[in-house]
Amino acid sequence: MKYLIKKVFKFKKSLIIGLLKIRGIFYINTSSSPENLYILTMQKSGSQWIKQVLNDKRIKKKTNLYLYPQHRYEWNEFHEKFPRGVFVPGLYMSYDLYEEIKKPTNHKTLCVVRDPRDIVVSWYFSMLKTHGLMGKVHKYRTELCNLDIDGGLHYCIDQLSIKFMAMRTWINNQKDSKIIIIKFEDLTSSPILKFEELFNFLNINFDKNELNSIVNDYSKEKMRKKDLEKRKDKTRSHYRDKSSSHASYFKKEHYDHFYEVTGNLVEKLGYER
Repeated sequence: MKYLIKKVFKFKKSLIIGLLKIRGIFYINTSSSPENLYILTMQKSGSQWIKQVLNDKRIKKKTNLYLYPQHRYEWNEFHEKFPRGVFVPGLYMSYDLYEEIKKPTNHKTLCVVRDPRDIVVSWYFSMLKTHGLMGKVHKYRTELCNLDIDGGLHYCIDQLSIKFMAMRTWINNQKDSKIIIIKFEDLTSSPILKFEELFNFLNINFDKNELNSIVNDYSKEKMRKKDLEKRKDKTRSHYRDKSSSHASYFKKEHYDHFYEVTGNLVEKLGYER
């Protein structure tokens, strides 16, 4: 009984401190980790997965950073200063807009990039089938339902063109010492290695076995299973079980359209054309 009471008290204490941090009322940085962590990425580049990993209690214990709820700022932009002691996921913006954020001196930023051609494919299936109906998703889904897959991919290339312009601004600012840029493909193919690189960047040390346990707990298969359990339609998960490789879906006409819109972005990001 005493053990149970102790566990409940510890949980309530952690919850209260987290809420106070999010409101900017309470923050004490007792480690060498940054006071804030900003996660800049592109839709369909693992932002939800990364958010879940960093929100794990074993990692929060090391970073002393609490999740700042995404519903408290706009999908594509924000209009408020973020409190200290939080990590901010899902910031889809250009480097210039990121620069306008008022940040504490001791902050770090993770920027995740992905082959933009694969983003097109993944975004197509997400908007068509699996993404929750929020923001403009209902509009996108309605329009995609009236197109075949070829027309749908062309539609997605056009809709994502502004996002691709924002991606280019990050590549032009790779020398910022407070920013680490990691490829989504490297993060998914070598998660232990890449998360270790990220935590070293954040001045956090993890035992190899502990890090392996954390990454295993958030494998794509387990994330997909949890996601399906929460959905009414048990067959459609936010985490697709099929490849989103452009090579499987793009035709010459799509490549021509894509390169016309994005120029040399693929090469700039370090991918082969």
